[in-house]
Amino acid sequence: RKVFIYVSGCERRELDATRVKNYFIQNGHKIVNKPKHADVIFYITCDLLDKIGEINLNKIKEFQKYKADLIVAGCLPDISKEKLLEIFDGHIITTKDLNEHPEKIDKIFPENKIPFSEIEDGNYLFPPMYDESKPSGVIQKLIRNVDWMKKVYFQIEDYVYKNPDQTNVHWWHPIKREFYHIRTSWGCPSNCSYCAIKKAIGEFKSKPLDKCLAEFKKGLDEGFKLFFINADDIGGYGIDINSSFTELLDKLTSVPGDYQLAIRSLNPPWVVKYIDEWEEILKRGKIASMEIPVQSGSQRILKLMRRYSNVEKMIEAFKKLKQIAPDMIVYNHYIAGFPTETEEDFKQTLNFIVETKFKAGTIFPYSCKTGTDAEKIEPKIPRKEVFRWLENSKPFLAEHGYKTFYRAKPDFFIFYS
Repeated sequence: RKVFIYVSGCERRELDATRVKNYFIQNGHKIVNKPKHADVIFYITCDLLDKIGEINLNKIKEFQKYKADLIVAGCLPDISKEKLLEIFDGHIITTKDLNEHPEKIDKIFPENKIPFSEIEDGNYLFPPMYDESKPSGVIQKLIRNVDWMKKVYFQIEDYVYKNPDQTNVHWWHPIKREFYHIRTSWGCPSNCSYCAIKKAIGEFKSKPLDKCLAEFKKGLDEGFKLFFINADDIGGYGIDINSSFTELLDKLTSVPGDYQLAIRSLNPPWVVKYIDEWEEILKRGKIASMEIPVQSGSQRILKLMRRYSNVEKMIEAFKKLKQIAPDMIVYNHYIAGFPTETEEDFKQTLNFIVETKFKAGTIFPYSCKTGTDAEKIEPKIPRKEVFRWLENSKPFLAEHGYKTFYRAKPDFFIFYS
């Protein structure tokens, strides 16, 4: 059968899409670039925010116009189940199903000889689909397949991201760099009050350490030099298999070779917990960057978010991190305008940014997600007020060496030094 796969969501869902693609290819199906040519449309959805969920629901309606059998997968079915069932009564494969109940996809395709459980996890992001009947699709195909055009594209992309204040554009990504991704676990052990994703991704489960190392060595053998180490909450690695994130980092960075690791979604409590164990590991110079979502510098707001809230310990750990690895890029995420947040709370976030002196970060205006505990917290902060805080923060951040700019798609405020 001919299968069209479409993914809307984070890198982890793109890795799911790659695994799904490999499942169909290994079972003799053909992947096509247009839904009108497909016998099956496999749509991996996102429902991080209400606005994103609505876009995905509309995309489902669009796909229903084709003659193909539609399978709706990803996070939306568990987060907005009632809304989905109002418009769709076909096959559903949730994010949890892919790992906890892989037999569900096999039941939809009984002719397949290789079960989904035997398909290895993806190590490459699913390539964006392009429609060759449109000019943009022709350009995408050329850039993906002509080496000199790909090289020029990456040179332009590098300029855009190194000089964001000089490029007032919404950057279009016809292709993605071919980095090697290693997913170390599934699920999240935390319980943030604003997050709806937890109910969609299932229980926390670490990938066996030897499997992570085997994937890493496979990537090295294939010639990759930059590796994204990714998970929903990467610092929790090993808590269920008598291991730890420190052991994982130690094993990875002990492998000889010319490579760099980029650590994604490392939450603050794990930095506080492990920082004293990391000095030797970090001084090996193999970790290029860490993404650490802090979310607020206000202890009161962090408690309402049900995030790690010991601000003093975070500052102490982050300063030590910077002292041990001064050249490593650390970037943070913050949320502005959480329910009941005051301008004084937000100023504590700005002070936190300045005191920790990390390279860059993003501040996301709070967007309430239906069905979360944070939805019940009042009062909500008007969006206009949040943007006033962000605008007023520019001179303060500039005094401390940060440049800033706002990007409307997606909706976030960036600071960098």
